Amino acid sequence: MRRRLSDGIVEDILGQIGSGELAEGSELPAEAALATTYGVGRSVMREALRGLAAKGFLVARQGSTTTVAPRTKWNVLDPDFLSANSGEEFFSELQEARELLEPLMARLAAERRSDAMIASLEQLHNAMIEAGEDPERHAELDVKFHEAIAVATGNTILVSVHNSISNMGYRTRTASAAVPGAVDRAIHWHRQILETVAGGDPDTAEAAMRMHLRQVRGELAAISSSQHSPDGAPSGPNPNHAPNPISAPAK
Repeated sequence: MRRRLSDGIVEDILGQIGSGELAEGSELPAEAALATTYGVGRSVMREALRGLAAKGFLVARQGSTTTVAPRTKWNVLDPDFLSANSGEEFFSELQEARELLEPLMARLAAERRSDAMIASLEQLHNAMIEAGEDPERHAELDVKFHEAIAVATGNTILVSVHNSISNMGYRTRTASAAVPGAVDRAIHWHRQILETVAGGDPDTAEAAMRMHLRQVRGELAAISSSQHSPDGAPSGPNPNHAPNPISAPAK
């Protein structure tokens, strides 16, 4: 698919928002000034600003200034936002959301399981074992395993919700898989989830998922601790984002 000029502008501004260069409430320059800054026509600039507003990152009012929206309005799961930012600052919030959602998904899966779905979970678990310590392959299979749990619920809304968080979820899994022993611990808990779902035991399936997610929280905490230690490298914006700051005063 051909990349539009406005797509590059959207990605750049999202990078500035995600990195804090453009803070909540910051006023953007006028459309004409932005068009000059980016070297594009006003129609292209207008298209980019409208796209950012539709994603919840900007507030544009007719005849008034355009400002960066409050964080609670941002669609931080948007693929363009994640393309421009690492998303690491939202890992703990994603984890909290998973802990609220996925144990009950495991419960439903145990109640509504099918032989075909159990066979699929078994295949994915075996593939995770075969993948060994490869973080990216492990993350890919991990996401698919949890997606299969969502599918096993028979609830299309839950499947859609899971899929909406899987992009950022892949990143948290890749990061946590780098923690020594994390892959083995994950494989253990996935086995427990598989067996309890297959056994049709909703209570223990829910408990197994909670324990697994507690394990994941521990891995993410270890990563955060190492990043803030003297020997750890602090996280920053996506290295693929080349800053192009927009001079804008913060309100």
